[in-house]
Amino acid sequence: MPWLHLLFDAYEDYKRQREREAIEANEAAEREASTQAALAEHSDDMFDEEDDEHRKKKDKKHKDKKHKDKKHKHKK
Repeated sequence: MPWLHLLFDAYEDYKRQREREAIEANEAAEREASTQAALAEHSDDMFDEEDDEHRKKKDKKHKDKKHKDKKHKHKK
């Protein structure tokens, strides 16, 4: 009954494959968790710098508009 041995071998291969997939899934989850933790630590600093740059650009635009409005008022 060689087919019976093939059946058991296939089942053992299936079990090993599932074990490998479970290990890989756990490793991927750990990597994702560590990545999220690292991002959480550094995200506050990164967003503060971006906000400051955006705020400076926005303030500069508002100053230019105020200055232009004054020019137009003088021409009238």
